[in-house]
Amino acid sequence: MSENLIGRVLLVILLLVPSSYAFSEDISYSYVQATYVHTTIDLSGSIDDVEGDGFGFSLSLDINPNLAFTLSVISTTFKTFQGIEVDNTKMTDLGITAHTDITPKTDIFANLSLTKAEITVPDSSSSDNDKDYGSIFSIGLRHMMTKGFELELGASNTEVFDTTTFEYNLDARVYFRKVFSLGFGYISSDNADSFLLNIRMDV
Repeated sequence: MSENLIGRVLLVILLLVPSSYAFSEDISYSYVQATYVHTTIDLSGSIDDVEGDGFGFSLSLDINPNLAFTLSVISTTFKTFQGIEVDNTKMTDLGITAHTDITPKTDIFANLSLTKAEITVPDSSSSDNDKDYGSIFSIGLRHMMTKGFELELGASNTEVFDTTTFEYNLDARVYFRKVFSLGFGYISSDNADSFLLNIRMDV
């Protein structure tokens, strides 16, 4: 239901925004961003999937023409289909992005981040809560399809809590005015799917 609504919102925006209002021509790595995410986890052996909603903030700042500093924080509360709260998770990532253009409208990038993952179970003893430190390595392509519409394709590898998770993502971004944009994304891993909606301001 949530993914259908988000998809319809993005389609309406694409149809209503005239090209004269989308001024972005260059791919920017300096921005602040707020994100909403809806995640569904398929638990093997369980009749119910676990669903969660989260909100996050991210920052990217150019250090030089090919490097950017990155910081992101996202917190998600998971619930079962019966509405029972399962747990809260929080991810804090600090990293560096290296990027370069391969055509006038296409960039390739790679990011290496240190991550702090925290799991909190409501109304439980402290022994049920956990945290760990790990790493995330991601690579991807960003391409300006038109003057105001960008597509991004990427993949990432996360190592934390003694597990390795591989994910791939597809993102679409519509630019308004010169520095504002709305993004819609999809992330998939072995047992989880996430849909994202974000608002970004280039700085």
